[in-house]
Amino acid sequence: MHTYDSGTFIVGSSGEIDVDYLFDGGWFRGELALFSVEGMEELTPGSTEFMLEAARRALTNSEQGRIVVRDELEGARFGADLPWERNFNTDPERYQGVQTYEMTPGDEVGVMLVQHTTVRETLDNPLNVFDFGKLPLFSIPEANLLGPLEGQFEFVDVDGNGTIGLEDVTANRADGDYNDMILQFVGMDGNFASLEDNVNPERDWRNTFVGQQLLEYTDDRVFNDGVFEVGESGEVIIDFLYDGGLYEGELGIFSLEGMNPGDVNSEAFMSEAIRRAQSNSTEGYIVLSDPQEGARFSADLDWERDFNTGEYLGIETFQMEPGDLFGMILVPNGTLSEGIDADESILSKDPLFSMAEANDNEQIQFATINDSDEGVVVGFEDDDLNRLSNQDYNDLIIAIEGASAPIGVPAVEDVIFPRLNWLEEPVGTEEILPYFDSAV
Repeated sequence: MHTYDSGTFIVGSSGEIDVDYLFDGGWFRGELALFSVEGMEELTPGSTEFMLEAARRALTNSEQGRIVVRDELEGARFGADLPWERNFNTDPERYQGVQTYEMTPGDEVGVMLVQHTTVRETLDNPLNVFDFGKLPLFSIPEANLLGPLEGQFEFVDVDGNGTIGLEDVTANRADGDYNDMILQFVGMDGNFASLEDNVNPERDWRNTFVGQQLLEYTDDRVFNDGVFEVGESGEVIIDFLYDGGLYEGELGIFSLEGMNPGDVNSEAFMSEAIRRAQSNSTEGYIVLSDPQEGARFSADLDWERDFNTGEYLGIETFQMEPGDLFGMILVPNGTLSEGIDADESILSKDPLFSMAEANDNEQIQFATINDSDEGVVVGFEDDDLNRLSNQDYNDLIIAIEGASAPIGVPAVEDVIFPRLNWLEEPVGTEEILPYFDSAV
């Protein structure tokens, strides 16, 4: 949970964070540091004591804090002349790549920039911080020595993917392009004000060619399609609502902590997803085994008979790490184990994911049926859309509580085959759609 209204991250359950220095749009050559705010409650943000403790922690190079960018010594991934300023990324060959650091899971972390000096100089000579180029700037607005400016921020969230842009001078003197440093932080959840609400529209670097390149890059480095976020309790509650498929397979959930988005369509990614789902741990679970269990609701439809067999086992609860992202994996007609190195001639054993980008040709095998404050109802199409799928998205329907609605997943109305719209049948209108409206 965030102590501050804006400007901090919460470290994910793995404790590993990735930092990528993406763009250098500022003349100053300072240092950027992370510091844990845990245990700093008695220090007043905006005071010299708060500043010195943040600097001290940053210099420990530990889970208390660390310097993550030394602009004098390294370059950014992207660089370009912009219509309003020259290219300040003078040495791109010194780009360090993605750097991975260990922090304490669950810690709240702030960011400190020293403009044109070092963190060490700030700690050793605090009386000089108001000299030219030596003022520390904080992501936490109230931590800035000159105090927060109403409605103005030094650090902003660029795209919801952990990408942060900042101004390297105080907000009242800044040009408002928020590109003096741009970095992406993966493995932490932030609560920053948005770039959209604060950027100078005449200096919106997102509209430039290099800006588009940068945003495409950051989008590819995070999971933002077909994934859920575990709530604060860590409990993920699942109810098997409907079985509309002839196949009898297994459905698993798996944590995405530490998995590489760049590997999402690989054999290695699939194998790791299955391993986690079979671990029966906070890394993942098999949440539904169709041959051994039945669904809560049943129905004959005009285009298919009732496939619901077996005993309904009721609602099940699975413990995961709060804040983790997780995906879903389905082997349509077999066990998850059979999905590993499946015979290519037996397509019904090929794993299908809630994440379209993990499926062949990025096919959408998964849709949101109903999203409410209480939970979400989702459905799988268990036949690969490359084949003779009927696209009714009712082959497995489950209700999920304790996690956010899936990110980047279409509503079932947008993908269902219109002539097979079971949403208009009694099982849809009277049982599945109002599931969270009734006491079940």
